[in-house]
Amino acid sequence: MKKLFMMLVTALLFVACQNDEKEMTTASEDMGTVTFQVANYEMSSLDDEATRASISTLSYLAMGIYNAETKELISSEQKHKDDAGYGTFSVTLPYGDYTIVFLGYTGSRQANMESPTNIYFSDNYVPDLMYKTVNLTIASSETATQAIALKRAVAAFSLVSEGRIPTNVAKLTITARGGGHTFNALTGLSNSTAERSYTYNLASVAGSSAMTVTFYTFLTANESTMEFTASARDASDAEIRTRDFTSAPMKINQRTRYTGDFFASDESVQGFSISLEDGDMDAVDYTY
Repeated sequence: MKKLFMMLVTALLFVACQNDEKEMTTASEDMGTVTFQVANYEMSSLDDEATRASISTLSYLAMGIYNAETKELISSEQKHKDDAGYGTFSVTLPYGDYTIVFLGYTGSRQANMESPTNIYFSDNYVPDLMYKTVNLTIASSETATQAIALKRAVAAFSLVSEGRIPTNVAKLTITARGGGHTFNALTGLSNSTAERSYTYNLASVAGSSAMTVTFYTFLTANESTMEFTASARDASDAEIRTRDFTSAPMKINQRTRYTGDFFASDESVQGFSISLEDGDMDAVDYTY
């Protein structure tokens, strides 16, 4: 009886081991690995140098993986430009269909990627942001590699002052109407518009003869018009100079630039002149 009992135990263990091995093999065969190389982003129309730029100019690269049907977040990863493996993402996923969103952006804030249709940053901040959305089907256990090229998702409003800047100026607040601060990576647009303000520290340019401030925004269409109010103040928050810029033409991957003497009196302000630069970059220039 004792020998029979031992033989039964041995047989059961053998069957259990076979089942475990089969389950592990099946799980392994039903997974696929893909490596993404974000090597650069496409020609930039916002920068004065129309070159194919290196990703080292972007503070962060991020990847969000979503269920293709439900758009539920499966996992996300964000890498700083100083991190090891910056520019490379590798993921192993069960067989199935996925939507994968890649972001590249400047600044110190990290993107909230909980939803691919509502990507945002804290304090309604919008950085210079590039993106790429990929629909991916995992159907093989073989490792694949895919190159990712990002494209710009924002429009830019640049305010350039070429006159003397008061020595007591401390900050400049730009309030924008007509753009958005959330990004839908499935459409490449913002879902809605909202008034938004951002304050820039001007202490470093006080007393100098030039300044440039750039405000980034998402748009609800490829092209639209926006209104901007720029208000310069001193350290005690007293107003020094405020100007309105109405019906500013904005376009994704375009810089709308207003140039003049921001602190000049109204009597010395000139009318607007418009020019569109051709070539690899787009810029609409105005003089105020």
